[in-house]
Amino acid sequence: AIADELEALRADIESVGSTTGASSLRAVFADPSLRLPLFVAFSMMVGSQWSGINAIFFYSTSFFAEAGLNDPVVGTLLASAVNALAMLAACPLIETAGRRRLLLVGVSGMLVTAVVLTVVLVLKEACAVKGACKLLDASSVVCVLLFVTFFEFGPGPIPWQIGAEIFPETPRATAMGAAAALNWLCNGAIGLLFPPMQVVLGAWVFVPFAVVLAAWLAVTLRYTPETKGKSIAQIQMEFARIAGGEVHLPLKDVTAL
Repeated sequence: AIADELEALRADIESVGSTTGASSLRAVFADPSLRLPLFVAFSMMVGSQWSGINAIFFYSTSFFAEAGLNDPVVGTLLASAVNALAMLAACPLIETAGRRRLLLVGVSGMLVTAVVLTVVLVLKEACAVKGACKLLDASSVVCVLLFVTFFEFGPGPIPWQIGAEIFPETPRATAMGAAAALNWLCNGAIGLLFPPMQVVLGAWVFVPFAVVLAAWLAVTLRYTPETKGKSIAQIQMEFARIAGGEVHLPLKDVTAL
């Protein structure tokens, strides 16, 4: 085991030392050894943008107004404050609890909250008792704030952290550049799609986000390794194990084409 790790580390050092320039996008996608890391990185970017978090931040004012808050701007400011505080609280936990664990907690929490929020919104549509309606209004606001908190505890910062750690040095910049481009593409898509989704789905608008979160949770459980405290050689061997390959097989060097 130790010999395998040393061999993988030696191969990685040699590949870095013998490579000049950055990897081309074509080379990164063509290398079979990078397919699983790319899949993990891309799934995290899609999951973070299509989790529903941007739907809340893009349209938080109208959302809080529909939730019954007298001044929806206050709700927007409250969500932003919770977002900032949760982000600060998550920073030390990334190094102590581990990236994968925080990601699992965050995605799971968002999934449960999305389901609960959907139930609350559906009940609100059928609500006829004033006291019960006010309780549901308050519950929907609490769900939104919990959703934001869980996002910042994992799904917000962790994809960028793990993404920077799962690629060898040579293809890292190119791979993460492609992941960032996908992130922004998904960001723009949800900004365009959410208003018609609200019209078509109504109270069920968070169901598609719950489906995305469930898929992201499954991918994380199956394919995403823990990167905290691990060298790139150890992470490479972990990916090889997950893919069912030889654990001593190092990732190939990727050079520009």
